[in-house]
This record gives sequence, C-alpha cells and structure tokens, in this order.
Amino acid sequence: MDGAMVSGIDLTSLHEAFEGSEDVLEQMLGLFLVQAAERMAQLDAHLAAWDVMAARAVLHSLINISGAVRAYAMSDLTKSVGDAVKREDRSQALAAARALGREAETVLAQARVLVQAAKAGPAAIWSAALPGLGG
Repeated sequence: MDGAMVSGIDLTSLHEAFEGSEDVLEQMLGLFLVQAAERMAQLDAHLAAWDVMAARAVLHSLINISGAVRAYAMSDLTKSVGDAVKREDRSQALAAARALGREAETVLAQARVLVQAAKAGPAAIWSAALPGLGG
C-alpha cells in the first residue's frame, strides 16, 4: 500500500500466514516477546556507545523478527535506523531509534494480547482487539 505505514501487527497478513497453525504462531509470538525486548535494549546500548557494527547486527535481527510477526512498520523503522547508522548519522539514528522504540512498544503490547488470546483457544487470536490501533 502507498501512504503512511500502518502501526503494529498486520493481523490480516498474520491470519493469512498462520491460520490453522495457531500453535506455531503462539510459540513464535512468545519468542518474539523475549527477543524483541532483548534486541531493543541491546540496540539502545550499542547506539549510546556508537558501536556501529554491533548495532547493525542487532538491527538485522530486529528486521527479521518483526517481519516474521508481520510488524511491517517496525521493520521499516528498523531499516531507517540502519540506514542512518550506515551513513554514520548519529543524530538521525538516535531520532529514528526513538520512533522505533515507540513502535516496538505497540507491537510488544499487541503480541502480548495475541499470546493471551491464544490461551482461550486458537480462534481467539483472530478476534483479539489489539491495542494501539485506530488512534
């Protein structure tokens, strides 16, 4: 789609990819919750120290895991941070990382809701009300 990025997890895309494999999705979301939180903390530390190589490695991982859960805006923002790091534009990298942090919080909150919904049964995932949408 052209235009502004849609924040959060794309539930339609997630449904298309994982319908019938909700157990796999639940496991993946559980891993995402742990890994994304760890990677965001690592990214903050690497950017604060301006360790470009370490930041790039963490950014690569964040792109992969955010794409896997269909968090496309998070993936795009991660790429923006990476582009600024590659250009060695510290101020732009830090600004983009702040936007990424806000988006990551939305995605993490949504992933928590989906994991909790899965406990009620596989179909509950697809009707979960995700926080952070429409506002």
